[in-house]
Amino acid sequence: MRGKARVRMCRGAGPLALIGALWLPQSATADVVDDAFKAGNNAAHAGDWAGAIKHYREAEGLLPGRSSELSFNLGTAHAQLGQHGPAVFNLRRALQSEARPSTQIAESARRNLGIVRQRMEVAAATSGAQIDRPEGWWELIIAAVKAPFFGWLALCAGWMALIGHLVGRRRSGSTATGIRSLVGILVVIFVIVGGLHGLALRAEQRSPMAIVMPASAEVREAPGTHRKEAFSLQGGSRVRIVDRAPGWSQIRLGGGLHGWLPAEDLGELRSARRRPPASPSTNP
Repeated sequence: MRGKARVRMCRGAGPLALIGALWLPQSATADVVDDAFKAGNNAAHAGDWAGAIKHYREAEGLLPGRSSELSFNLGTAHAQLGQHGPAVFNLRRALQSEARPSTQIAESARRNLGIVRQRMEVAAATSGAQIDRPEGWWELIIAAVKAPFFGWLALCAGWMALIGHLVGRRRSGSTATGIRSLVGILVVIFVIVGGLHGLALRAEQRSPMAIVMPASAEVREAPGTHRKEAFSLQGGSRVRIVDRAPGWSQIRLGGGLHGWLPAEDLGELRSARRRPPASPSTNP
């Protein structure tokens, strides 16, 4: 079927089998994408989540850009298999501003992330592995102000403040007073919103966020498999990459924990790569 192809995740067993709908623009590959989605849906209806993931990734590779719905579907399918790393990776990508998630997808992705988080905490408590701290209010604010909307908001406020200042210089009396008050408010918006937006982007560039992809990962004190293990880290944990060495990344968690992991064990959320690193083993 050419034109728009619509995909829905089936309602399977468990609370993670939510619905995601994907609309594709008209293109020469519409038939191929539709076939891949149908194959993924058939596999999901049959309970073959691994097969569904394979076909959804095939469809993802044919898309010209990002899709929050498809990232949500992939994350949900991985969650059904107990693969916490890829589940968190894809569900968080579904929430990124460049994916343009709808309200329904955003709410569903957050709900599924909460379910996966509970499972991660149980797995970490059982194995004794370290796990990242839940996001605090400050992290949520920083994550929000990274969105392009806040950059444009700061830019528009700056230009409007400049125009208001030039207009106010030619006015007098109460009109000039009102314009100066408005200019003051716009300057405050420009400084606060623009400053937070810039800090958030700089922090993301210097220390990008990544997800631990395997079921568990051995964090080393220095790069190299011969180095002493510092601690074990639960799959699906969020970390910051603070340094790099050939084939290795130095990561940091809250509470001062830090160490080195193979770069292939991390899925960077800011990466333009559509697929996460190598598929991990399935958790029980």
